Amino acid sequence: MSDEGRMARMKERLASLQDAPNALRLATQSAWRGRERGLAVVAGVFLASLVITTVLSYGVGLSQIFFQESLETEVYDAKVEFRRAPAEGSSGWTNNTTVLQDVCGELLDGFDEFEDCMIVLGRQGLHTTSFFSEEFAYAQPLEILEVVDDTNLNWTSDVFEYPELADAGPPSSTVRAVRFIDDSGFDGVFADRVKDTVITGLGAWPNASTAVDQRSIMLPASVASDARAEVGDTLESLTFAMVVDRNLAVEGGIAEADCQGGDIKPSENGMVYCRMLVTVNNLTVAGVYEEAPLANPTIPANALILHLDVLEEAQRQALMNNDHVYLAVAVDRAALPTSSTADAAEWLDDVQRRVGQGNYTDAGISLVYIDIIGGTISFLNIFLGLIQTFDYIIMVPIVILSLSVLVYGLVLSLEQRRREISIHRVIGADADRLQRMVLVELGVMSLVAWLAGYVLALAAVPGVLSAVGFMAFEPSGVNVNPALGLASTIVTALATIGLALLFGRSRSRRFLEMEIEEGVRRTSEAAKPKTWLHALCFGVGGIGTLDTWLELQTGGDGLYSNFFLEGLLGIFGPFLLWIGGALLLGRLGALGPQLMQLLLGRTPLLKDVRRGLKGSGSTESVNRLAVIMLLTLSIVTLAAVQGYTGTLVDERTADAQVGGDLQVNFETPVNMSTSIEVLRDVGGQDLAVSATTTPSLFLRSSDGDAYQTWIVMNGSEDVLRWGEQSLPGDDVGTSLGVLANGTFSVGEDAAFSLDLWGSGRDGRSDRGDDLLEAGDDRSEVRRFTYEEVNITVNTDDAGGLPDLNVLLEAYRVTLALDLSYVDLSDSDLSERDFGVTDLSRTNLSGADLTGANLSGALMIGTDLSGADLSGADLSGAVWAPVLSPFETPTLGFTGANLSGADLTGLFGLDLTGMDLNTTADLTGAICPDGVLADESGCANGFSQIPPPAIAPLFITPGAVNITVIPHDLDLRYVGTHEFIPGVPAATLPSSLIIGEGTWRGFIGDDVADNHTATTWTFALPDVDGDDLKGLRASIEADARVGSASDWTTAHEAVERNGGLIFGTQGLLSLQFVVASLAAVASSFVFLSLVLNQRQKELAILQAIGAAPGQIIRLVLFEILSIVLMSMVLGVGLGIGLALSFNGFFEVFGFIFQIFGGSSTTITRTLVYPWGSLALVSASVFGAVVLALLVTTRRTLAADLASVLKGE
Repeated sequence: MSDEGRMARMKERLASLQDAPNALRLATQSAWRGRERGLAVVAGVFLASLVITTVLSYGVGLSQIFFQESLETEVYDAKVEFRRAPAEGSSGWTNNTTVLQDVCGELLDGFDEFEDCMIVLGRQGLHTTSFFSEEFAYAQPLEILEVVDDTNLNWTSDVFEYPELADAGPPSSTVRAVRFIDDSGFDGVFADRVKDTVITGLGAWPNASTAVDQRSIMLPASVASDARAEVGDTLESLTFAMVVDRNLAVEGGIAEADCQGGDIKPSENGMVYCRMLVTVNNLTVAGVYEEAPLANPTIPANALILHLDVLEEAQRQALMNNDHVYLAVAVDRAALPTSSTADAAEWLDDVQRRVGQGNYTDAGISLVYIDIIGGTISFLNIFLGLIQTFDYIIMVPIVILSLSVLVYGLVLSLEQRRREISIHRVIGADADRLQRMVLVELGVMSLVAWLAGYVLALAAVPGVLSAVGFMAFEPSGVNVNPALGLASTIVTALATIGLALLFGRSRSRRFLEMEIEEGVRRTSEAAKPKTWLHALCFGVGGIGTLDTWLELQTGGDGLYSNFFLEGLLGIFGPFLLWIGGALLLGRLGALGPQLMQLLLGRTPLLKDVRRGLKGSGSTESVNRLAVIMLLTLSIVTLAAVQGYTGTLVDERTADAQVGGDLQVNFETPVNMSTSIEVLRDVGGQDLAVSATTTPSLFLRSSDGDAYQTWIVMNGSEDVLRWGEQSLPGDDVGTSLGVLANGTFSVGEDAAFSLDLWGSGRDGRSDRGDDLLEAGDDRSEVRRFTYEEVNITVNTDDAGGLPDLNVLLEAYRVTLALDLSYVDLSDSDLSERDFGVTDLSRTNLSGADLTGANLSGALMIGTDLSGADLSGADLSGAVWAPVLSPFETPTLGFTGANLSGADLTGLFGLDLTGMDLNTTADLTGAICPDGVLADESGCANGFSQIPPPAIAPLFITPGAVNITVIPHDLDLRYVGTHEFIPGVPAATLPSSLIIGEGTWRGFIGDDVADNHTATTWTFALPDVDGDDLKGLRASIEADARVGSASDWTTAHEAVERNGGLIFGTQGLLSLQFVVASLAAVASSFVFLSLVLNQRQKELAILQAIGAAPGQIIRLVLFEILSIVLMSMVLGVGLGIGLALSFNGFFEVFGFIFQIFGGSSTTITRTLVYPWGSLALVSASVFGAVVLALLVTTRRTLAADLASVLKGE
């Protein structure tokens, strides 16, 4: 280009810039004058902006709410230590608490980010900011060794065992710690953070002066419960271990000469410690606090807490000299950036860097800042990524819908400009200026719509995150500010305004390239749709839906079993079904007028307008609206079905976990009246309460196989929260009535082993939730045997023999460790040493005991159901489900994995029909008789040669008489069950369920009437919400109670998940609302624009004599027939889409339930909320009728001549 050309182009652009304000004003005026056509653009851009902004800001809000909720469990925000470990002659540290208080003062004065600072004597220093440093495993807390209370002998060593710490981070210690803190922990910010955790009625958090004067000690709830401690108790002494030296075991450890007067302790982390014992005296229990869930392991969780002034000065200095000192810092959390975890991490990194750069006080103290919040963020990011990925997938349909509405609105709006552009060309308008005019007008409308959608989305996200069910919202108590960053804001603008301008540029250019004659036409030729492609997408998606339906119905592989194909169709099938179905079924919707003619054509309603229903020039535009209707109503249906289903799954999950309103595990077996008495002792004597328990026993089939059998007690329907999926049949009340006496149900695994219908192994014909009647061919009568065991110990005149309990008590004394009655269920205990340990009545169900040493252990009534004992050593152990037939038997080895385990000499008393055949896997195990299980299957059962300690009782002839009395009953099979509320689900697939009447027939009324149990479930009709949570916390702290769980807490843990994962319910609610609004707005805004195109057609009808009523009926029935057909097809497509997505949700729901620790996974049975769907459909129908009436009447009222001339 020549210089003159460049100069001319530059002058032209300069002139355009000078004219920009005037052009913008004219475009705004033009947009206002053409607001009807502009409304279509505004509606499309607004909806797209609202949806896309909500999706992006939801991720920001999710990060914030997760981050802030995680901080609620963290009392200390940072651990500030000496940069190097204290050493004689080195600088940068001090053993003077006064100097440390000065350091705290300088930190508070020099850093606005800090609210409080506190001196703590506790865990040793790490001296590193890296979480993956070996120091995290080596630095030791102040482990408690002994507490002496002369009036309470329950302060045994097992009270301080805290095996859960092994799962919370590096294996530093599994013993309860003690922590000494200064005044700030009792009067400052730290006190404010923890004082509300004190259980109501169990003391209060003392102030600093009280803590010193009364030598107060605060106890965690589980410690107080295990020790039977009460507020006001005086503890004569508390002894803890202070580490003074350490060395790796592989380097020789520590010699006794190097630890004179101390205690040498080897640790699982490979380090050997020399520890000096420190004792504090005369302590008073001031309160009991509710323990926080295990989180960041930097500071030991749930420690016993005292004021550091209860220590003597020499003790304080010794602790500081040996590195058992640090400063706890409270960050001003209001100043912490919450826009994202990345911003918070950057802010905290800056604080960490600046603290480490300074020297403090005249003593030159150098510090290292160990960020606890930052460590929490690192763990959160992993989980957040998983959540956001899944939730973004859920939002794909609504994003596609919003963009579809945007494009459709642009098509309708720009179609109105086609004729106008051609007329301007006739009178000589410049093409570039015409295009610029269209784009500026389009840009003004798009900008306004984008801004409105953007602002509304930011305001809506906190509501989306507060969803506690489908279309149910409660404030989360977390302040959320989901502002988007600049990059995300630009993305939303480009996706909406940018798309509108690109589409407008393309369309306006095509209009400019048209022949003028074609451009001035009222309608244009539409491209033929690719029907074959739509049918292909719909067909492929339909195959995936059919496969999901067959899998749900039959429990088999469906149409195909290829894993890769299953995954592809599972992910893409729902979207192909939705898009292809909407485009294909939209064409069927266009057949509405023909259907209306067929049904009502000869009636007086349509007789005189029948000819006019054969079609019109607006068919293509109305067909596009039909597609939008299909898309929106299918999403409405999908969101409603899956939303209500998710709400039900959340409730059923809480029901299955707790069983009733409250479930309590007592320390010792109690009867019903005693259990209710304990509740009323805590909650008041006027507390309305009913209770039930779920006993179990073992029944043998005629084949000799033993099956654990659960008993549903009479009246359990008034206590337990039964669900339709739990028992066979659709009505729980009917099922309980049938099971009450003389019948039984089985899990699917038990149905297979008993060769009964319902196992699902043979496909659809062998599966179902039917309650089988007496005459049903699938119902069978089977005989089961309960073996009553009587044990008598004979004595002689020479001095006699001790009874079994006395002898076992003597055996317990010889054991190295007592872990009896401890709940270690689902714990990771792999490679742990439990050799020669008392594990009587210990709950090890579901525990990971791979490679553990259990040799010589005493296991009376120990629950090992579902435990992984692969490679474990059980040689010489003693096993019995119960000591007498009057005790409640535990699940024993039911479902346990014993592959590769050494069972040599495992001595067992088979008192309940329990045998090794109930285990899940014996592959590679060595049987009690020394034979490989692969050869014998351990058919000989337990060893009959007792260990030496109890051998005299069994070796002396006639010393023990064991009499087994079989009780046989014929029971009728009534179907398969899934779960019992409040009962661990691990063994139910291989178990039986019978009623109380049948149970009494086996064991007798006397035994049943005197039944006791450790686990009781309660119904509390007058207690709910926070009151129920408070009652549970108070009961859990009672010395007679081991643990408790309540329905409110269990439901709060899952209520925002929708059966899947956090935030799902909010997103489904958002889809429902947005799609409903899109359906209503589209029907009104777009239909009004469509009918404006028909003004001339209607005017011609009016000119040739058509009455206004005829024209209105013509338009109403033509459009309504198409819309109604589209609505019906849209709801049907949505149901198919919900079914197609159900397989997708089922898999992810199962993964997330297990990931979240749920032991009972609830089947995602679809719920169809016809009322909500009818309400949305009625709203859409009303909007369509209103748009038709308003637009048609306006056309009829217009000047006929002007309309016919096209003015």
